[in-house]
Amino acid sequence: MKKQTLIARFIKHILLLGSMFIILSVIMDWYRKPTAPTQFSEQVLYDIHQRPKVIAQLSHEKPLLLYFWGSWCKFCEFTSPAVSQLTQENANILAIALKSGNDDEVKQYMEEHQYSFATINDPTGEFSKSWDIQATPTLVIIKDGKMISHTTGFSTYWGIKTRLWLADWVR
Repeated sequence: MKKQTLIARFIKHILLLGSMFIILSVIMDWYRKPTAPTQFSEQVLYDIHQRPKVIAQLSHEKPLLLYFWGSWCKFCEFTSPAVSQLTQENANILAIALKSGNDDEVKQYMEEHQYSFATINDPTGEFSKSWDIQATPTLVIIKDGKMISHTTGFSTYWGIKTRLWLADWVR
């Protein structure tokens, strides 16, 4: 009887902590919500290889993950490999390297870490500021040129993959 009571209390505490974590995560995401600049989807951006990228075009066929990250960001060290893996699986991803140096430094960092996602360099943070990015990593999902969801902080491969799948089927 005593053992069952201890197990029940343990499960109750785990559920309570899990619920608190989920509620806190939702509140933090709401507080850190990026604000897309007007006409953002038509803006022509150039990646670190000088190839033009237009968000409206990229997000037309399937949802686009706009991934704000930094070479200095500790949480990005865990999220970026998942983003790179999704790129290799043909996920639609455009990354923004926030205050991570010049194009050559970003290229070198990406080569050293074997990241394969298309990246726009934002050396001064001006582009990220126009989105009101308050934390890295920030993941924004865009479909047909409209921001449909976002999250900040650590994300797993399956978390990102699920968000992209939901964006494709739910909206």
